[in-house]
Amino acid sequence: MSNNLRMPLAIISALLPLALLGCQTNSLNHSAQTNTVIDDKNWSATTLESRLFQTATKYDWQLTHVSDDKGSLIRLDLQPPLTMDVRPDLLTFDDGCYRYLVSFNMWLPLPYPYTDASLQDTAKSPITAADCTTIYQATTQDWRGNTLIPSDTAHILNTTFGPYAGTHFTFAPALPQSVRATKTLEKQLALKTDKDKTLIFSGTPKPEHPITGIPLTNELLEGYRWQLLQVTDQTGAVMSEFTQTEKPITLSYGLNNYSGDENDEKNGFQSGVYGQSFGISVGCNGVGGAYALSFNQSLLTGSFPSTMMSCGDSLDDIESRLGRMMTHSKSRLILMHADNKAKATIEQSEQNYLLTQTLDSGETLVWKNKPKKML
Repeated sequence: MSNNLRMPLAIISALLPLALLGCQTNSLNHSAQTNTVIDDKNWSATTLESRLFQTATKYDWQLTHVSDDKGSLIRLDLQPPLTMDVRPDLLTFDDGCYRYLVSFNMWLPLPYPYTDASLQDTAKSPITAADCTTIYQATTQDWRGNTLIPSDTAHILNTTFGPYAGTHFTFAPALPQSVRATKTLEKQLALKTDKDKTLIFSGTPKPEHPITGIPLTNELLEGYRWQLLQVTDQTGAVMSEFTQTEKPITLSYGLNNYSGDENDEKNGFQSGVYGQSFGISVGCNGVGGAYALSFNQSLLTGSFPSTMMSCGDSLDDIESRLGRMMTHSKSRLILMHADNKAKATIEQSEQNYLLTQTLDSGETLVWKNKPKKML
């Protein structure tokens, strides 16, 4: 099946999100943005697929069922439990002793938005909740010198991702698999691979805290371009080079819409909205990736392929630094009116906002909304 996903360069180029150019809106499905309400409290099989991944980032997941060789689901009672954290381009599994990282691509259209998943080397969990020596027997090594851990959790993950090159998987809302599901387990999520493997997870909401400023929605983020006004480093010093470029640096968010191609039958792609992404324009190449507006207004990002034109040392350096800050990152967003006054009576199209983005790495970026240019 993986051979069906080998695409000509022209198709790949067509699929790269146009948001990387910073101002285009023809790649967005506006009816989906404005008319579809995502109910995070009670998702169903009709949840908009492009928002499903974002919803999954707001929960702590625990593995409860796994399919056997015949495809039947078997309930698990792992001790310690195996948990999953969902972020763009990365799944993190943790059993209290070891952490397993599964990286993947999520820029292709459905039915395989999450492709080439691979299990990375394990590492000691930063939060060890159990005596690992009593849980795991002595580790061994494979012929490459990689550590092998003969445990139930390691076996499950290795049989799901490890033996295969380029495993493809998808997420889908799942019906409760057990009468033990209660109100504290508000969601169940199925991870299904193209190798006929299914893992079922039960989710509990991540803790929410009071937010500062105006409540953020995807529609607010995606309704504007955002122009960079200021960047400060970890010490609070202004990094003026980011606002002295020939063209202002702009940021756009949007839904990815694949319009179709004559090779779709061969590739197995579906037309329509399939994900959500951000794109930054610095006047030459672009920086972008998948995004999720997660719990407590945290912004989680991945990365997409990008053009690699030489733009001069100064612009290349700015673009490279923005890429390191903005891709595969987590940040906290605060939205305020530009004059710090509530303007509930003014139409949203006339509002002036300041969006403050504080990255976990310590930098702070301030953006101002601008009308989106229509093509």
